[in-house]
Amino acid sequence: MDTLNLRPVLETHSNKLETAYELIEDFPYEHEGKIHWVPKYFQYDGASIPSLAYYLVGTPFSPRYMKAALVHDWLYHTHEIQRESADTLFYRMLCDAGVGSTKASLMKVAVEKFGRWYWHNDADDEAYKAELTDKIINDGREPSVYGL
Repeated sequence: MDTLNLRPVLETHSNKLETAYELIEDFPYEHEGKIHWVPKYFQYDGASIPSLAYYLVGTPFSPRYMKAALVHDWLYHTHEIQRESADTLFYRMLCDAGVGSTKASLMKVAVEKFGRWYWHNDADDEAYKAELTDKIINDGREPSVYGL
């Protein structure tokens, strides 16, 4: 699909890990025949891969994982679709990016098993969404386009 335009973030939001990237333009993705958007300014911390698994799976910012991880993180923030659908879309996007079906299946099983702890937004997540909403409004855009 489209190019993922990111920049590293020197000071990440409190709900992110130490290393994060921020979108510098809206990113489109397709789900069920419809185009959806992740907004400019959204920060994400790559694929959630334990460091012990880097040798087998790769690092969180492996190029083949970046788009799928971005959309998956966005959907876990906004809940625009059900969690199971977000995990399935993650798998499909990994496969579309050239990740082998076995590795993509393992990654999908991992988000299905451990994602429940990240699905529910805590106070830091809600504060981040409010700040992001303000940035979108200040940029002259409508937050509802992004599921906010």
